[in-house]
Amino acid sequence: MAKEDKSLVEKLFTGLDLFLIFGVVATFIEVLLEVAFRYILNRPLVWGGEMSQTILVWITFIGAASVLYRGGHIAIDFLPELVPPGRLRNALRLSGNLAILAFAAIGIWAGWKVVGRTWAMRTTAMQIPSGILYLAFPLGCLLTIAAVWKDIRDIFRGRG
Repeated sequence: MAKEDKSLVEKLFTGLDLFLIFGVVATFIEVLLEVAFRYILNRPLVWGGEMSQTILVWITFIGAASVLYRGGHIAIDFLPELVPPGRLRNALRLSGNLAILAFAAIGIWAGWKVVGRTWAMRTTAMQIPSGILYLAFPLGCLLTIAAVWKDIRDIFRGRG
C-alpha cells in the first residue's frame, strides 16, 4: 500500500508542533536559569520574565490552532449525538465551523490593528517591538482558519 502524501496544511501543522515543542523547552530552560541566577547567584535576569511571557503567549495561540486541527479541543457535542448521522449532523458541524471562522476573521482584523499600533513600541527589558507579543493572536486566528477549512473540506468529502 502506497503511503499517502501529506497535504501542505498537514505539513504546516507538523512544523508548528516542532515550534511548540521548542517553545515549551525554551521556557523551561529560561525559568530554570531565572531561578538559578536569582537565588543562587543573586543576579536576576532582567529579560527572563518578559521572554517567558512572550513565548507562552505564542504557545497559547499557535497551540490552540494546532489542537483544533487535530480535533483535541473540549466540545459539547450532545446535540449532534442526538441527531442521526447524515445531512443534519453535518449541518450542525458546519454551523459550528462557520461560527469559529467568523470569530477567527474578526480576530485577524482586530489583532492586526493592535499589532500595528504597538509595533513601534519597545518592550522594557528585551527592547524588541511590542507588536511581536500581540502578533501571536492574529497569526493563531489565521492558523485556526486553516484548521477549520480542513474540517469543512472533510464534511463535504463525507469524512468524519
